[in-house]
Amino acid sequence: MFWFGQIVSQLGDRIHTLAVIWLVYLWTKSGTALAVVLIASTLPSILISPWAGSITDRMNRKYIAIASDLARSALVISLIALNATSGLNLWTLALITALIAVASAFFNPATFAIIPSIVAPEQLVRANAISQLSTSASAALGFMIGSGLIAGIGVSTAFAFNAVSFLISAAMIRKISYSQTRQARSLPFYEEFKAGFGVIRGIPLVTKILLPVVLINLVFSALPVLIPFFGEGTFQAGSAGVGFLMASFTAGMFMGAAFLSYSSFNATIGRVMVVGLGIVGAAFVIMGIFAYLPIFLATLALIGFSLNFVNICLLGLFQRVVPTDVRGKFFSFLTAISLSSQPISYGLTGWLADTIKPELILLVCGVAIIMIALWLLRVKELGLETIRGVNA
Repeated sequence: MFWFGQIVSQLGDRIHTLAVIWLVYLWTKSGTALAVVLIASTLPSILISPWAGSITDRMNRKYIAIASDLARSALVISLIALNATSGLNLWTLALITALIAVASAFFNPATFAIIPSIVAPEQLVRANAISQLSTSASAALGFMIGSGLIAGIGVSTAFAFNAVSFLISAAMIRKISYSQTRQARSLPFYEEFKAGFGVIRGIPLVTKILLPVVLINLVFSALPVLIPFFGEGTFQAGSAGVGFLMASFTAGMFMGAAFLSYSSFNATIGRVMVVGLGIVGAAFVIMGIFAYLPIFLATLALIGFSLNFVNICLLGLFQRVVPTDVRGKFFSFLTAISLSSQPISYGLTGWLADTIKPELILLVCGVAIIMIALWLLRVKELGLETIRGVNA
């Protein structure tokens, strides 16, 4: 039930994301305007996540996930109403996007923490891979469907699809058989904040790779801002071009998850991260040098494959080493810290995209990612942690 609900929800999310990006770019042709909405989609989650994670450890995560889905559905319906009455503009879109991000700040740590309670510990990598496999497939399909809906009918239809997908997700999560041991007492927010950082500090491996993860997100987050400039600007392919570029990336994520779901492998997390990030950096460099649509489609797929491989292995490692009673707190703080650089990246990339050639931005990002991958070679603990595939 959880798996099916997330397939539908991810499908709606990607259609919605494409509609928002296309609408803003169509209105403004501005990287700065795109950055405003993308910041609105991430900053609230970063600010709210530490508190939200503490709540998910104290209350029933299943009910929190359902309430988050219902709230997001209502907010998307408000977008449809505003668009129908010509009341939708950049700032109202940014505001509602921010409120959706607040609801997601509760949903994400709740669902990350649910998975280890409904599968066996030795099946976590496989469960995460299968989950990512299905969501990546629905994401790729969502961008392609979204481009068709936007071109043929309009953005309101795309928003409606997402509103319904949240309702389906809530209905499926409601059917999950899930129990949770709640924390015995509630702490003041400041104490919860300290406790969250204490969980992070208590795991030495996490503290050593946290800064590289933050920097990777800083560099990689330039991509969502730049894709419309290439899809519509450089390649003159309209909403279909933007949709297919984004679908190519998520199709690569699907292939990476498929590999982890059905292939046998045995490798250290250090090797996975260094090789995977090295490939991502090289792909950025290639796109910066060769601005051709077929090359972009292929390299975006390669980026999605490599990045998802790294993410799934890291997620399985964290779920394995973090105690169950603080998983919600851990994942919310990890999300807040690791994604804290995203709004900075969106704002900086949006401003630069209005100032210099986007190809140059890709080149700089690619070199930076390769340097971060080499930095991770110095973290010896990564060479001691082994990740095993399905049959290994």
